[in-house]
Amino acid sequence: MNQVMMNRRQVLQSAMSGGLLLVVGLQESLAQVPGTADPTNLGAFIRISPEGNIAFVAPCVEMGQGSHTSLAMILADELAADWSKVSVEAPPLGVAYRTPGRGIQNTSASQMVRRWHAPLRRSAAAAREMLTTAAASRWGVEPSTCTVRAGFVLHEPSQQHLSFGELASEAAKLPEPKEPVLLKTGTAIVGKSLPRLDLPGKVDGSAKFGIDVRIPGMVYAAIRQSPVFGAKLVSVDEKGVRTRRGVIDIVKLPEAVVVVADSFWRAKAAVAAVDPSFSVTPNASVSSKDILEAQRLQLRSPIAVPGIVSGDARAALAAAKTTVSADYDVPFLHHATMEPMTCTVSVTDQRCELWVSSQNLSGAADVASRITGLPIDKITVHAMFLGGGLGRKFEQDAVEQAVHIGKALKRPVQLIWTREEDVQHGFYRPAMTGRVTAGFDAQGDMTALTLRLIGPSVHEHTFNGHPFPVVRGVDVVALIGLASESPGAPGSIQQFGVKNVRADYIYQPSHVPVGYWRSIGASENGFFLESLVDEAAAKLKVDPYQLRRRLLRDSPRAIAILDKLAMESGWGKPPPKGHFRGIAFTDTVGSLTGQVLELSVVKGAVRVHRIVCVIDCGTAINPDNVVAQVQGSIVMGLSSAMTEQITVEAGRCVQSNFHDYQVLQLRQTPKIDVHIINSGGPLGGVGEAALPAVAPALCNALYAATGKRHRSLPLSQYGLQWA
Repeated sequence: MNQVMMNRRQVLQSAMSGGLLLVVGLQESLAQVPGTADPTNLGAFIRISPEGNIAFVAPCVEMGQGSHTSLAMILADELAADWSKVSVEAPPLGVAYRTPGRGIQNTSASQMVRRWHAPLRRSAAAAREMLTTAAASRWGVEPSTCTVRAGFVLHEPSQQHLSFGELASEAAKLPEPKEPVLLKTGTAIVGKSLPRLDLPGKVDGSAKFGIDVRIPGMVYAAIRQSPVFGAKLVSVDEKGVRTRRGVIDIVKLPEAVVVVADSFWRAKAAVAAVDPSFSVTPNASVSSKDILEAQRLQLRSPIAVPGIVSGDARAALAAAKTTVSADYDVPFLHHATMEPMTCTVSVTDQRCELWVSSQNLSGAADVASRITGLPIDKITVHAMFLGGGLGRKFEQDAVEQAVHIGKALKRPVQLIWTREEDVQHGFYRPAMTGRVTAGFDAQGDMTALTLRLIGPSVHEHTFNGHPFPVVRGVDVVALIGLASESPGAPGSIQQFGVKNVRADYIYQPSHVPVGYWRSIGASENGFFLESLVDEAAAKLKVDPYQLRRRLLRDSPRAIAILDKLAMESGWGKPPPKGHFRGIAFTDTVGSLTGQVLELSVVKGAVRVHRIVCVIDCGTAINPDNVVAQVQGSIVMGLSSAMTEQITVEAGRCVQSNFHDYQVLQLRQTPKIDVHIINSGGPLGGVGEAALPAVAPALCNALYAATGKRHRSLPLSQYGLQWA
């Protein structure tokens, strides 16, 4: 019997060769079909082929968040394009694709739709006017007598029409309008639930991720980094390694040893056989227990830097009739993206090319330029699909390593981290400790709120070693999720109508690398603040929903969320026997989110039966994608709250793979109902908005079930586990 070997993509292609592919493929990128002539560029974002196919050059990368499709919908709507002819291309490196207001070409912080909405509409409106002017010129009529619809310019009085493809080359010769007029009519595309344009390629295996790159002459690199964070490579015992089959070279980096071979598996096996020696540092004795104890000591420190100040919180607390105070802490968290860190490079004396799954293309180019000594215009960055980003792929460590290796070899090389390297050498969500104190008057109104936040600085390495990029020594990342980001909000913490507020920050250095993580500061601040609100409700003997309604009464959008949440979750009605509910509300990335979680607990086994989430992101560009992003955030929030943690012993990460860094499984995932409120308010982010409310809703439900408060994550440390 002949044995046929098939790779993953061939298996998918074989399995999907039936009718399902026809259904999913209706929205597939038409740019894959070769045209008869080169497309015409209308500005930096729009390319139109003679056949009328429209390629949207997205300013961001696609990592599963759906921004390629949402931004394409915004552009196509304003262009009055035929959606069936729209495809998306990843961005090249260029000034035009730098995020507005950021100055760098990046994809992060749930900002893509918010920051690109207006610029893309202007760009599309300019292209539409250019196409209209080209058609009017050909017909000898005034542009104002023409209309645009579904990829055609029409002149109804003469019953003439021309497609975008027929007009593109002429339109491109016209000057771009400086003040194009935006469409005022109802949208034809925005607001509809449309299939994502990137999904067909991910289903049939044709989508190319960073790890999929193959270029002629490419070799493979596997890395072994210092187990203790910050230790340096001292020596390498290469005994027998260079003579192994397929091994090409051994490259030494400051903190790692790399083996290059003709296949990744040979490189991986060879680097495991290398015996490296690393320097001994004082960090080699540090543990998670030490880090937590150092942070807890700072709770009593008389010295702290104010980050948010309004009124006189200390005086108001002293005058309060009732005070509630509690200390909370959260661990380091890994991103655990499906695709580990990887980068492919080709370095010559004249050029450097990168093929990379990166959220920060500007950063990748800067690193390549610094290492090779080449100017930026000699650096090419190919933006690949990301198999998950979550903030981890904003960092440039793998890019830096790959460029060093490529420079040493002078041939194309692909660096791939093993899962163990990926888990043990992350830029983790910081371990943080917080104290929250609230004061209430005789009427039950919150009159004062103070927070003390202690932990390392995410910006310490991001901003060239300067720990604090803002005035007064506060890392703003630590405050995310506290001060409302929603325009028009009352301006207090979480939209609470509290006049006396103080949030202090104490920088507690750590040798453990920390970085951006899905919702970063909001992921712990949501837990701290919303847990305290629930504790206050219990002490005041007030329903938790009603207390939040009282605190948020100055925000109509927040009240609408709470009321919708109560209705959809059945709050106020008895849950099924043995079931208990918890509630939480958060305001982050410009979106308001409320959640009710329903669970049961039997002998420490927790089963979450249902989560109801209501989100107001202003306007849902693609409602189906909003639902998907909210559900994904909730799954990640549940997983991190119950089992996930990076622990440190002897200065190094203990966890190494999914057997000990356990993530939520499908069988443990509850039903998640998502309800969208289109308030018409300013656009908010979606990818991170729902995560911060999950942990407090879960812990508040556990209190309802057990009468015990859980103020430290993950919950598995209390003997709890998923049923």
